[in-house]
Amino acid sequence: MKKRNIFTKRILNAALICLFGGSSVLFNACSTESVVETIDIIEEGVETEATLDNLNGEWIRIASNNPVADGIIIDMSGTSGTITDKAGSGFAIGDIKWKNIKAVDAENFTHEELGSDSAYYQATMLLQSDDTLRISVGSSGAGNAQKWVREGQYIPIDSQGPTTTETLPCSISEARTLSNGTAAVDYYIDCVLDITAPLTIEPGTVIQFGENAGLGIYDSGSLNAKGTADAPIVFEGENTVDGYWRGIHIETRSLNNLLENVRIQDAGSNYVYCCNGVASLFLKGAKVGLKNVQITNGGGRGIMAIGDTEFETYSNLRINSHEDYPLYLNGAIADGLDGTTSDYSGNDKDYAFITVANIAQPTKWSKLNVPYLIEGKVLDVTDAFTLEAGTEIVFQENGGIGVYDQGSLAVQGTASEPVSMKGFSPIPGFWRGIHMETTSIENSLNYLQVSDAGSNYVYCCNTIGSLFLKSGTASVTNSTFSNGKSYGIVTQPDFEFNAYNGNTITTHQQAAMYISAAMMGALDGIKSSYTGNDKDYLLVYNSNIEEDITVLPNDVPYQIENNTVIDITARINLLGGVEIVFEEAAGLGVYDNGVFNAVGEASNKIVFRGAQNTAGFWRGIHTETNSMDNVIRYAEINNGGSNYVYCCNNPSSVFVKGGQLTVSNSTISNSGGCGMYISSGATVTESDNTYENNQEGDVCD
Repeated sequence: MKKRNIFTKRILNAALICLFGGSSVLFNACSTESVVETIDIIEEGVETEATLDNLNGEWIRIASNNPVADGIIIDMSGTSGTITDKAGSGFAIGDIKWKNIKAVDAENFTHEELGSDSAYYQATMLLQSDDTLRISVGSSGAGNAQKWVREGQYIPIDSQGPTTTETLPCSISEARTLSNGTAAVDYYIDCVLDITAPLTIEPGTVIQFGENAGLGIYDSGSLNAKGTADAPIVFEGENTVDGYWRGIHIETRSLNNLLENVRIQDAGSNYVYCCNGVASLFLKGAKVGLKNVQITNGGGRGIMAIGDTEFETYSNLRINSHEDYPLYLNGAIADGLDGTTSDYSGNDKDYAFITVANIAQPTKWSKLNVPYLIEGKVLDVTDAFTLEAGTEIVFQENGGIGVYDQGSLAVQGTASEPVSMKGFSPIPGFWRGIHMETTSIENSLNYLQVSDAGSNYVYCCNTIGSLFLKSGTASVTNSTFSNGKSYGIVTQPDFEFNAYNGNTITTHQQAAMYISAAMMGALDGIKSSYTGNDKDYLLVYNSNIEEDITVLPNDVPYQIENNTVIDITARINLLGGVEIVFEEAAGLGVYDNGVFNAVGEASNKIVFRGAQNTAGFWRGIHTETNSMDNVIRYAEINNGGSNYVYCCNNPSSVFVKGGQLTVSNSTISNSGGCGMYISSGATVTESDNTYENNQEGDVCD
């Protein structure tokens, strides 16, 4: 397809105009030199295949800029084509019309064309996807642009259509039908034509627009342009120039609005009606069906859809060679797109641009062959929002997504086709990130790749993170968060994971996670990875543990914020390999119904230590409950004893105020006070422990 685009662009430079209608083709004269130049460019760096077999068989000429000779039949075989029916031309049956045919690629061919003066001229053939053959001859004069079809496909032109080009008026206020006739161009428009009544356009009709002309449908108007694969309807400029005419503007919701097997080209010079955006097809609150539509060579956007525009049908669109975006629409309208069935590549800006407006109705985005680009604002999601596997979303600076009220976000990526969200520039913190605060069971992020986020909060004035989970529930599985300016994932105390498994958080400028103490029990241990961040730990803020949790070891430690005491009033189980680092004056306190069960292994100990290897850097562990499961075994407790955990007890790494505690096979070292302080009335069972460098004694009472 790219080679074909190059070919087309060079033909444009040769001042060629092609009306891709079912029955008409018109070319201005082009020089032999310009055609030869085109061929050279096409051949450069292209591997040629022997594809002449694609041309074999009989061809009939159905349209040209010399209609007297139309109807010629040629039998193509090998490298030449012989006339078998001369029609109204001056050629003879048996003349070799085409000779020395050579394949450039599967679609483009070069040959020598027999002219009416019996001389041969350099020429090119383009075999189109609809199995029609377009010929351009490198000489000025009649017949230098031709359209051919295989004989079995030939359909005689409707005799009721115009025989010459008809110039349409600047308004149509009564129902009208435009028909395909014998002229190369059926209708010409040199103004903005206002359509306020039903307009029907028959297959094969070619409508040409003068400079800055256009077509507008409003009030009671409708546009029903239903072509066929063999006879598409064509809207084109008088000159084949990007943005030569304005385009088509539709703002009615008629069920008759349908564009099927239609080609729109050379549009987008300006808005049709002031002061809307510039697009080849502009839809303003319209309801329209689009099927098998090609929109090419535009000076602005391909399709711009605003307001409550709705696609009645949307299938198999090709929007290429525009100077702006192929699509420009709000997030809800994007629900109607047909995924990779349509093609939006080959434009100056290959994105489906999303203007920020609330997603306030169930909306699904499908994978396209270009990314979605969200403008630099927050996309508010207040209803169900689904992203299918392979969807790629790019954010402009400070863009973001916020899910609240009745909203939900379901990311349905797969291992082979993850969903991607990234910044327009790969800069840490280029866009805001994702904010979620709803209880919907549909909240699920699976195989999501998030990068370049964390520029700011999504909604004021929350902690900044690539993913901020304020309240409610969600599942986060098999997802990757990278290149963030702040934290990877932030959770608030009112949020719960429905599932959390197999995630990677890396290359963030803060910690991988900023979470409550209770959230430590929701993580999946070493099944997820948190390395490669500027601060390689999971930061735990001041919060309580009020429900039973089990804490698994990760590939980085947990780190308790400074001057924070985590109150534990339920059971906490710490498994071997868990490492908890305490910032200055942080600590743990177990009381009420709390149970502290920290049981490691000889080869896999539990570690409690200060963020700095300084005696008495953090407060320590305080217990005062009577559970038999209060156990510290195979643990290392280092740098505690900066102060009491609860006023006004003696500083120590482990302070047992009451109840019972078993401590065995553990090391208590570098305490700023006692290693372990046992108050009267407390019961401590200890064995095989090691005490080192505790400033006020190893065991005190």
